[in-house]
Amino acid sequence: MIVELNRRLVKGYTHYKDDPRIVNLKKSVNAYNKQLWLLGVRDHQVEYAKFSIHEVVFTLIYRLGKLGVLAIGTLPGLVLFSPVFAASKIISIKKSREALAASTVKLQGRDVMATWKLLVAMAFAPSLYALYSIILTWWTYKNRVQGYIPEWVPLWFIPIPSIVFFISITFAALRFGETGMDIFKSLRPLVLSLNPTSANTLVKLRKRREILSYEVTEVINTLGPEMFPDFDSARIVADPFRDGAFKDT
Repeated sequence: MIVELNRRLVKGYTHYKDDPRIVNLKKSVNAYNKQLWLLGVRDHQVEYAKFSIHEVVFTLIYRLGKLGVLAIGTLPGLVLFSPVFAASKIISIKKSREALAASTVKLQGRDVMATWKLLVAMAFAPSLYALYSIILTWWTYKNRVQGYIPEWVPLWFIPIPSIVFFISITFAALRFGETGMDIFKSLRPLVLSLNPTSANTLVKLRKRREILSYEVTEVINTLGPEMFPDFDSARIVADPFRDGAFKDT
């Protein structure tokens, strides 16, 4: 469904890109995005302007505490997996630049970067886990990991559970890190909401966002049937402003 929606949007924009309505709408969206960039917030975070001061303070304290806990949980896996992070980052950036230089279509090359990050991780991670397993086995042979592993545990048993252990730590760190990063990105708009000047700007942005959403929907509803005869009968996304749902606040 998403692929078909994107295909239709691209086809419609290519066909109507010189239409005055599209030109003006593009200028409005670009101006809105510039305001978001200046404030350092994302589009969906503009909704924080609806929060009361008590809700903002409570949410900020709660998320700071949660972020601290997640940071502690992420640290072991981050240290163990850091060679893979570094290698995948360096190689994916290099390959992305090569793809951008050889293409006239790509704008950022994020798909290439994501693909190479995955490929590097798939190739490098097993070797890294094997190395850690060898080190742990050697440490067990040397002094039973400072006496933490009992003498009755045979050396041949160490590699398999150690690999499972390291993979589990890495997976947990990735999950904690992903959640933690989302929380970290949500802190800035909450802090801005505590500042009267910034909070007023967020309120204006929220209203501007609602107006832009309505304008975009109206343009699509007007030009869509002209471009696609089955626009209404095969509608992919429901119209959120139909039947007077939109109210200028």
